[in-house]
Amino acid sequence: MSRGLAATTPEEYLAAAPADQALALRTVLGRLLDALPGAQTVISYGIIVVRVDGRAFVGLSAARTHCSLHLMSTVAAASLAEVLPEGRLVGATVHFSADAPLGPATVRTIVEARRHVLD
Repeated sequence: MSRGLAATTPEEYLAAAPADQALALRTVLGRLLDALPGAQTVISYGIIVVRVDGRAFVGLSAARTHCSLHLMSTVAAASLAEVLPEGRLVGATVHFSADAPLGPATVRTIVEARRHVLD
C-alpha cells in the first residue's frame, strides 16, 4: 500500500518520502520524463502521476517496503508479464526496491507498453 504522504506537489511528495525512496523515485521519474517529452507531473490519488496529453500515464509512490510504478492499465501489465527485465509485477504495479531503481531500458520498455495501450 502506498504511503499516505501529505503532499500537493510531486516535490512535496518526494520531500516527505524517506530519503532512499525519494532518491529512487526521483531517478525513475527522471527516466520517465526523458522518455516522455512534454509530460507533466501532478499529485493525484495521493501519488505522483505522470500525465501525457492531459491523461494519466503512470504513477509513482513509496510504500513501507518498496517503491511502486503504477501502470494504470491491466492491459499494459499483461503485456509486460513475461518481458519485464527488472522489478516485480504485482497486478498492474511494478514494485522495486529503493536501492535498485528501475533502469533506463526497463523504463523504456514500460513506456512503450503503456503507449501501446493508449494508441
